Amino acid sequence: MIRRTLILCAVLLTAACLGAGAAAPARAASPTTQMRDALMAIRGLIDREGAARYFSYPVATKVRAGHLGSSSWWPSDPWTGARMTPGVGRGHYRYRVSADRRRYRLVGYLDGGVVVLTGGMPKSIMLAYDHRSEEGINLIRQYVEDYAAGHEGVYPLPADVDSDGAVGLEPQHRYWPSNPWDHANMTQRADHGSFSYEVAADRQSFTLRLHRALKNDYVLTGTTVTSPWQQLLTSLEDEILRRSGKILAAYVGQYSLQHAGTLPTIAEMAPAAAVGEAHADWPQDPTSGAKMQPGTGPGAYTYSPGAAGAYTLTVHLHSGDFQAGGLAPSPAAPARSSGTPEP
Repeated sequence: MIRRTLILCAVLLTAACLGAGAAAPARAASPTTQMRDALMAIRGLIDREGAARYFSYPVATKVRAGHLGSSSWWPSDPWTGARMTPGVGRGHYRYRVSADRRRYRLVGYLDGGVVVLTGGMPKSIMLAYDHRSEEGINLIRQYVEDYAAGHEGVYPLPADVDSDGAVGLEPQHRYWPSNPWDHANMTQRADHGSFSYEVAADRQSFTLRLHRALKNDYVLTGTTVTSPWQQLLTSLEDEILRRSGKILAAYVGQYSLQHAGTLPTIAEMAPAAAVGEAHADWPQDPTSGAKMQPGTGPGAYTYSPGAAGAYTLTVHLHSGDFQAGGLAPSPAAPARSSGTPEP
């Protein structure tokens, strides 16, 4: 009897404790926490809109209730319960986008402080776009060379170097490269993925400049030669030299990584010096068959280290120069941005 009574008391006590726990009200999130959550939600809507438009983020007038995407939902001001609106007071937010609409800044105003969120196009996507643009401009360069070969060594005028121009309308040129930034045909403009084209007054030489996002302009040049066969051979040799320039740039980058971000000196950047001794497969001059050497003639290169990992590396072609330099990687290289948000 006593045992049964003790068991019954224990069961009743347990039920009472559980009932008391269930009855305890959950603590509501503070207005500051709710404001942070609301800003994260707005950022999610901004990111979704940017991804849907190839990472072109919305303008400021679009980041408000009823204007961003197809969603009718919009977070509320945790202090008033009304829908959040742009402003600089408590419960409001301010949104700014960079001039190229690739990065943005979102500021939320608390009761005595602010929350700052930033976002933008991933650097990996920018790098992929730059690579695609480089492939496209190299194809256009080949079209320009083809034009000269079929027009007695005369390069086209600027108006001809377009998908609807004389170069693009050549029967054998069925494909014109697209600009990955806007997915339209590459054309002569000043924005990323576009290019500029200049031809000499005698139309015997030209310069193509691709406008990149993460690096300086990608420059290609060319000059005519007398024989079509010699032109073909020279074109092939110059392409080998361009690839060799990229190999030499990779050697510079590897040296930087192995030496805590320090670039090789001019003297070290030679086949018989420190960098060359570390690479038995040093590129060769396709004309002479010997290893490429520092110099200013065709098949040679000019190297100069700069500050903060920047360097120039110019490979001298038969038809101009190829710029292979840039910014060498370091063990702790900072991330790059694509623009500064508008004030």
